[in-house]
Amino acid sequence: MNNNDSATETTNTRPTSGFTTNIKEITDADPMTGNNEYKNLKEFYVSESGHARLFTATKYGKRFMLKCLKKDFLYIPVYQQALSKEFEIGLQLEHPNICHTIELEQVDGLGTTIVMEYVDGDNLQTLIDRQQITPSLAEKIVCQLMDALEYMHNKQIIHRDLKPSNIMVTHNGQNVKIIDFGLSDSDSFYVLKTPAGTSGYIAPEQLLPGAKSEARADIYSLGCVINDIANVTNSNKLKKMAALCTTRDTNLRPQSINELRSHSFSSSRYIIATIILAIYCLIMAGIIVATYYNRSKQAAEEETGIQTQNGDSNKWNDNKIVDYQQW
Repeated sequence: MNNNDSATETTNTRPTSGFTTNIKEITDADPMTGNNEYKNLKEFYVSESGHARLFTATKYGKRFMLKCLKKDFLYIPVYQQALSKEFEIGLQLEHPNICHTIELEQVDGLGTTIVMEYVDGDNLQTLIDRQQITPSLAEKIVCQLMDALEYMHNKQIIHRDLKPSNIMVTHNGQNVKIIDFGLSDSDSFYVLKTPAGTSGYIAPEQLLPGAKSEARADIYSLGCVINDIANVTNSNKLKKMAALCTTRDTNLRPQSINELRSHSFSSSRYIIATIILAIYCLIMAGIIVATYYNRSKQAAEEETGIQTQNGDSNKWNDNKIVDYQQW
C-alpha cells in the first residue's frame, strides 16, 4: 500500500467517540453534504441551551427522527465527538422501552446525523402538566422505567439526564420510551466524563468534585420523576418509593433497580384490606373448627347413649333369666 492509499483510507474512516486520532480530519471535512434520500424534512425541536436539533423525516414510506448539531456547533470537534458517543451508546440498547437508535449518517443539509425511530406520543412532562395520568397508568410507567433502567445498568450505561421531558409515552398502548442519550455515559468511554444532568433531577453527589457516573445517580433521578407522577395521582405508594430513591445519603439509597424492587411500598389502604382479610379468615377458621368440634361431640354423645341403652337391655335380659331360673 502506498502513502496515497493510506491517506485516503484514513480520511474515509468515520471518527467515533474516544477513537478520533486526527481532529483536523473532522474540521476539514464538509459536514453539510451527504445522504439526500430523506424527504419531508421538518424541524421538530431546537435546544436553546444545548448543541442539538431534531428533525422529522420520511424514507421508504416510514417516519424517522433525525438528531444533528446546530449550525454554530458543526465544526467544533468536541460536539462532533459528543454526537458520535451518543450514537454508539444508543446503538447498544435494544429494549422495548428505549427509543431505538438506527444509524449514523451524513444527511444533506444537516451533516452528521443520528437516525432514530419516530415515537408517536407525548412526553411525560406534557401528561403531568395536563393531569392526564391515572393510577393504573402511573404504575405502568414506573414499572417500565425500572425495566429500562435495569437493562441499561446491566450494560454499564448510565443515562444521566432522566426527567419527564426525556420520557415519551406512546399514543398506541401508552408505553414508555426513554429518549435523549446526549449526556449518557458508559464504562467503555474515557472522554466526556464530566458529571451532567438537569437541575431538579440530578443527584446531589454528582455536583461534588470527583463524582463518577453510577446507577445510584439514575435511581435518584427516577425518584424525582416518580415524585412528579405521585403528585398527580396522590399515590402514597409512589411517594414512599420516590422518598427512598431521593435519599441524599448514597449508602441508604437503593444500589440497583433490583434492590429497589425488593422494598415493600404497600399503601395504607392495602395494609388495612390485608388485615381485614386476615381477620375474616381467622373468624371463618374458628367457625369451622367450632362446628367440627360440636359435631364430633354430638356424635360421641349419641354413640355413648346407644351403648348405655344396649347395656340396660342386656342387664334386663340377665335379670329375666335369673328370675326364670328361680322359678
